[in-house]
Amino acid sequence: MNDMKTNRYFSILVGLLLMACLMACSSDETTEAKPAQELLMVEKEVSMPASETSWSVKITADCHWEVTSVENEGWGELTISPRSGDGNGTLLITSEKNRSSLDRQATIILSTKGGLEQRISLRQTKSDAALSVNKEKFSFSNTGGTQSLVIASNSNWAIEGNLGIDWLELGQFTGNSGTTEVPIRVKQAYDDADRSVQLTATAGANKITFTVSQTGLSSISLSVGATELPKFAGDGGSQTLSVECNGAWYAYAPSSASWIQLEPAFGIGNGEIRVVCGGNPSIREERQAIFIVTSGAKTVLQSNVLVKQEPAEEVIIPEEPHNPDPHLSR
Repeated sequence: MNDMKTNRYFSILVGLLLMACLMACSSDETTEAKPAQELLMVEKEVSMPASETSWSVKITADCHWEVTSVENEGWGELTISPRSGDGNGTLLITSEKNRSSLDRQATIILSTKGGLEQRISLRQTKSDAALSVNKEKFSFSNTGGTQSLVIASNSNWAIEGNLGIDWLELGQFTGNSGTTEVPIRVKQAYDDADRSVQLTATAGANKITFTVSQTGLSSISLSVGATELPKFAGDGGSQTLSVECNGAWYAYAPSSASWIQLEPAFGIGNGEIRVVCGGNPSIREERQAIFIVTSGAKTVLQSNVLVKQEPAEEVIIPEEPHNPDPHLSR
């Protein structure tokens, strides 16, 4: 009988102990909050064709993230935008075309505040034909000069574009594989307008556009020796007009004044214009016209010159003397 009571008390005691343990565990679970787990997912492998210059990578996240590292040794310039964000987003990767004969790789690491990291392995495939130039912008002052375009290619190359402009000369337009130095010669500028041309180097499917530009004169000056020439005689003649200019100048006579000839009609710097006038067909009226001298392209300067001519002299033909018929005087 005593043994039964003892067993009963023991069972009750064990039950109370188990209940106390369960209550303690339940209390711990309610008072200690577990940290929320961050979500950050990206495309792990990105492959770009050689001709591509931009690529988008989607980001799935429920937290703040940022680009903490970019390993692009041997790649060159690589731009990533944005560098940070909150939640879902898109990473825009931009770069120049891969013009080399080798693939290139870069690694972009994104991190969260909680220490979660994701790595993007970026690869851009090699070009079919390697082509590179030493620079893509060649700038010249108004005095002109010579610079070198260095083309490196593993195949034959050519330069395409507007190659017929008169102020630009290239040492050559085609070449073989290897490294070639091409002289770019730009003539002196004689007006105030800037000028430029875009040319393209090609090798296989590769194309590189480069620009040759030149600044114009900062200002133009123009003056002529007279705004009115001494009046021409009716039978015509020639006179000389001086021109002072720091650039190129042009002389024009209107179509209605075809009796005026200007020699030369174009010049550079200081010079002279020979004004030639033909004979006036009228014996009663003088004639006049204005020709102009201009200079400048952006800011045009103009000088007007008045030309007058007297009427032609009237030619009087004397009458033959009258000879009477000698037979009539008999």
